[in-house]
Amino acid sequence: MDEQKIKLILMAQNGDKNALVRLIKSEQANIYSTLFYLKKDENDINDIAQNVLIKLSKNIKQLKNPKHFKTWLNQIIIRSYYDYIRKVKKNPKILNLDKDDMTVIVADDSASNPQVSVLNNELDLIIKTSIENLPIHYRIPITLREIQGLSYDEISNVTNTSIGTVKSRIARARAMIKDEIERYSKS
Repeated sequence: MDEQKIKLILMAQNGDKNALVRLIKSEQANIYSTLFYLKKDENDINDIAQNVLIKLSKNIKQLKNPKHFKTWLNQIIIRSYYDYIRKVKKNPKILNLDKDDMTVIVADDSASNPQVSVLNNELDLIIKTSIENLPIHYRIPITLREIQGLSYDEISNVTNTSIGTVKSRIARARAMIKDEIERYSKS
C-alpha cells in the first residue's frame, strides 16, 4: 500500500472528515467491483455497498494497522454480503435476471475489429456468468483473488479459512470457469 493511502487512512482515523470522504471515494469502485461478482442485482449491490461504506466510516478508528486496510475492508464487504443474503432469505423478493444491463469494457484495440470485439465481449460474459454461478464458497475467494488482487494470506484472513483451503477453492473455481469456457468454445 502506498504512503499516501496510509496517510489518508491515518487522517481519517484522527477525525478528518475530508480525508474520510477521499478514502471512501477512492474505494467505491473496488467495493462495487467486488460486489458485482458476488451479486448481480444492481439494487442489491447498491444496498450492500451503502452498508459497507457506513461500516467503513463508523469503524475506521478500529483499524489497528493501516497497512492492512485492504484486508480489513474486504472483511467488511464479505460480512456485509453475508448479512444481506441472510436478510434476503428471511424476506425473499423477485430478482431481476436480465443480463442485458451488464457493461463490458474491453481494454485493447479490439474495438477497431468488430469480430474480435464481439468474441471478447462474449468471453467476458461467459467468465462473469461462470463466476456468478459458482457456489459461494468458491465465488468469494476467486473474486477476492482475481478482482481485488488479494494474496492467499489476505483471503485466508478475510474468509477465516486456512491458506490451503483458499488455494484449493481458487484452483477449483478456476477449473470450473475453464470448463465453462471450453464448453462454450465447443458449441
